[in-house]
Amino acid sequence: MSTGSKGVLRPATVGDAEAITSFLADLGLVMPEGPEAVVRHWHGLWIDNPAMAHHRKDVALGWILEDGGAIKGFFGNIPQVSWLGGKPVLISSARAWAVAPDYRTETPRLCAAFFEQSAVDVVLISSANPPAGKRCLAFGGARMPQPGYADILYWVVDAPGFLTAAFRKKGRGGFVARLLGLLGSVPLDLSLRLGGRRPFGALDRITPVGIGAIDAAFDALWERRKQQLPTTLLASRDAATLKWYFGLGAGRDDVRLLRYDLEGMLKGYAVLVREDAPQIGLKRMKIADIFIDDDDPKVMQALLAGAYEYANAKRCHVLELIGLPAELRAQAMKSKPLSRQMATFPFFYKPLKDDMAAALAEPEAWYVTAYDGDTSLI
Repeated sequence: MSTGSKGVLRPATVGDAEAITSFLADLGLVMPEGPEAVVRHWHGLWIDNPAMAHHRKDVALGWILEDGGAIKGFFGNIPQVSWLGGKPVLISSARAWAVAPDYRTETPRLCAAFFEQSAVDVVLISSANPPAGKRCLAFGGARMPQPGYADILYWVVDAPGFLTAAFRKKGRGGFVARLLGLLGSVPLDLSLRLGGRRPFGALDRITPVGIGAIDAAFDALWERRKQQLPTTLLASRDAATLKWYFGLGAGRDDVRLLRYDLEGMLKGYAVLVREDAPQIGLKRMKIADIFIDDDDPKVMQALLAGAYEYANAKRCHVLELIGLPAELRAQAMKSKPLSRQMATFPFFYKPLKDDMAAALAEPEAWYVTAYDGDTSLI
């Protein structure tokens, strides 16, 4: 311990789950409630995680800053695996980073533990706020270079509901917000319809399924895509990992995968998750991931159209999409989405192996959606 530092920094263990949860909840983070939910959450991240089969036994689960037997800081890890050139790339994704106010001077110690770990190839922070982003840069990290990632694409599904939520966000009361939303929805809806601002595509090959229906066809698509994109870093999308990832969050029962099948083969899928903003009454559907054989434009348009129709059936106000490499994003733009810029850029990385640095500096090396890191762990 350096002179003047406070507390002792030690590796986190599965046995710390309850204490970590209590500490994070006390600082205002949304955490699982109840012993069973707590165990399920942390065991899911650290024990049931399929990526653990690729990592060393000593891979870090996170670090705890402890003083007098009490937790004063925590920096969590999610061991994950991506693939590049047919080989596994060991990833450590940041999860639940917090420090007690009177121990903020010790934050660099937690950051150093994360950014200087030795058992992985790359570290990611996919949901960084401005202070966390600055820390990433200070410890040798960089912004993920995929073009367009900072711009959220969205399609308005229900104009009155969307505008009512927007006015509530601006501080209008419930009645006034609803009135303004109804009045404003007429010209907005007309503009959207005349402008063709929604996805269109054939839906006859689209089937919505739950997490439990993820089958061997997803494994076959995953193997084909790895061969098609040998110079792109791809987060694991085998069936077991998809089930694990989208089964972790509290909203797992609402997750839907839209699958596109042709002649007995899965040609692509989109994953839909709910992420409402109840404080303003916004009902929001997000496309968490899109994965398509050979980036087929027909499949892309069908999946986007299916996502729009599914959001409409669930009475959502808006359908959102972030990320995607340039070719697929260009296809999405043909559906004329609206866009808004993220308040702060959230995705940073640091290669910890010399042979990874040059490859990951290129925008074409990334295929990032809300599936990467912890972005969709709702």
